Order: sequence, then structure tokens, then C-alpha cells
Amino acid sequence: MRRLPLLLVLCVCFASCGKIADPEFRRIEGFGIKNFSLQETVIGFNATYFNPNKFGVTVKETAVDVYINNSLVGNFRQPSAIDVQKTAEFSIPLEGKIDVKTALKLNLPELVGKEVLIKAVGNVRVGKAGVFITKPISYEGKQLISADLLKNPAGAGF
Repeated sequence: MRRLPLLLVLCVCFASCGKIADPEFRRIEGFGIKNFSLQETVIGFNATYFNPNKFGVTVKETAVDVYINNSLVGNFRQPSAIDVQKTAEFSIPLEGKIDVKTALKLNLPELVGKEVLIKAVGNVRVGKAGVFITKPISYEGKQLISADLLKNPAGAGF
């Protein structure tokens, strides 16, 4: 009996939302190196989306495997929760560690100024009013590796 009021509230909330649209990917920006050492490099970037819905949500957790030109770079995670406003752009900061062997294999300095294929596969945990669901993420697209990476290595919204 105690669950009935909660169930009714959830049904009313979901019914009032109408059709829920997935966020629209806009761009990757703020790519930068946070920390560089002989063992590993910490890299970060912001994934910017547009929320087409007439309600806001909270993006609690994101974890994606990132590939550059079909080579696995590493696993990237969201460091803190993000509040998303209704019908607005929002950015999810992501950061991950790349070991030296992987960095050398990618030859990042040679990629600067060139367009590369970036692929991200993982999950995002999103919700509202304490109710969260996990949704899959799958992105694949071309991205220009900007020379700003070398000019502003501490970028990436850290």
C-alpha cells in the first residue's frame, strides 16, 4: 500500500512529459591535457548537447570508451553531476587516463590540425526527482584536432 502513492506520482510525472526526445549531439570542445607524466596522461574534453525537452534533468554519471581512428584511447568518466535546463545546450565534462604506450601509438602531435574519426560507446545515468535510468551512448563522427591543444593544455573545463 505504501508504494501506491509513489507509483501514482511516477505515472503522472511520466504521462505529463509526453514524448521524451533524446538529447541532440552538437560538438566536442575544450579538448586539453590536464596532467602529463612518464606513466600516463590525463586528458579531458566537453561533450556538448542540446536538450529538446520541455523539462530539465540531472546527468549523474557518464562513462564512455573513446576511440580515435578506431584505436581505443581509454575510458572517460564524468567527474560530477550536471544539471540540464529545459530546451537548452549543456556540456558534460569527461576525463580519462591514457597510458604512455597508447599515447605514443596514437602519435597525437602528428594528428594536430587534422580531422580524425572519433567514436564513443558507453552509458549515461540520467534522471529527475531522484528517479534515474541508464541509457546507452553511441557516437561516431569526424573531429578536427585543434592546435589549441598545445596552446592551452589545461583546457577541457577542469
